Amino acid sequence: MNNNGQPTSRIFYGWWLILVCLLIQAVGFGTSLYLYSVMIGAIGAEFEGSRFVMMMGVSGMLLLVGLMSPKIGSLLDRYPVKRVLIVGAVVMGSGFILMAFSTNIYHVVVCYAMFIALGMTVLSPLSCSLLLTRWFVRHRGLALGISALGTQFGGLVFPPVVAAISVAYDWRVAAVSLGIFIIGFVPALAWFFVHDHPREKGLYADGDSAAGVGDAFGEGEQSSEAGATKKVDFSMRAIYTSTNFIIVVAIITFMSMIYSGLLSNFSLIAVDKGETLQRGAFLVSLMSLVGMVSSPLLGRLSDMLSVRKTLLVLTASALLALVLFHQAQGYGVLVAAVVCFGFFGGAVVPVWSAALSRLYDSRIYGRVLGASSAVVYSLAALSAPTIGLLYDLTESYQITFVILASIATLLILSISKIKPQSHLMPEAR
Repeated sequence: MNNNGQPTSRIFYGWWLILVCLLIQAVGFGTSLYLYSVMIGAIGAEFEGSRFVMMMGVSGMLLLVGLMSPKIGSLLDRYPVKRVLIVGAVVMGSGFILMAFSTNIYHVVVCYAMFIALGMTVLSPLSCSLLLTRWFVRHRGLALGISALGTQFGGLVFPPVVAAISVAYDWRVAAVSLGIFIIGFVPALAWFFVHDHPREKGLYADGDSAAGVGDAFGEGEQSSEAGATKKVDFSMRAIYTSTNFIIVVAIITFMSMIYSGLLSNFSLIAVDKGETLQRGAFLVSLMSLVGMVSSPLLGRLSDMLSVRKTLLVLTASALLALVLFHQAQGYGVLVAAVVCFGFFGGAVVPVWSAALSRLYDSRIYGRVLGASSAVVYSLAALSAPTIGLLYDLTESYQITFVILASIATLLILSISKIKPQSHLMPEAR
């Protein structure tokens, strides 16, 4: 029975909501970041754009995602999530349809930087993590980890499908098809299945029969350690100047820069190593498949390990991937590099979301996640064009791997500097 005295399903609705969030993120990331290198390869060939110009689209997209994230986070704290999701999906789908009518590569850049960027901001962990933190407390890390599989699932499905359509017809047909699919699928999913709080279904967080650790209706913890007796500073200044925010977000930002920068060039890196575009698309899918394993695994471990240890696992995996990419002379080593890359990349989002949910009061979680997204995505926007520019200057990606591996090494050493603060939960120390 639920708290309204009505019979409930044997399966807690929150678990179904995880599946919904998984599909939403599959569309949000799979059609934007994961698909970019496949789409831009065909587009660049038609318009004869340089690698630097070709990477301006993903750079502009990530920059706008960063700029819009704090505002979207605040809107999600104030308005029903389903409404925000519907608007974001319609705008994103329209962007792909408009892109099909481009007459030069700069039109494509504008479509990515404006329309598709808004969709990526909304159909992302920003919305889904906020939603799931209201439905889960004890199983939050696992819920976020499973939900984040959507980003990998989208990367597994969309690149080969869109590549096949582009080869059979052309990239314009693929773009229109993608836009129509997004406008039709996501709004229907959000309208019928998204509910902001367990109380809307007469339930408690985690499917408990009565209010437990968190709020009785799924609002989550009122503070991370000291409970409701601890006064929480809701100001954005307090968020941005928090020591733990600065350290954790700095690490996540660099991990995201590696991930988004190389992912946007992924198929091109494979071609530079002597592989075909189709084999490059397969590597993107393989990376996504590995990420589908690491996402729930690291999500669950983030409930059990310290933030420091979890970040160490991520960074070490990234370093190993960079070394393998640099040394890759055959397809086998390239596959090994992709496996390491996928393991680290698939876990960034759930670890990021889970760590912040452990550090900050649930009432400002949307703002905290939005603030961190502003930093992460804005700086990550610089990575793709920088990598493209380095390629134009050196005609190779090797120098990029050396630079990133060096920074990753320094980052591993800096993880030990993370200090427990008074507002941290005991498990995060």
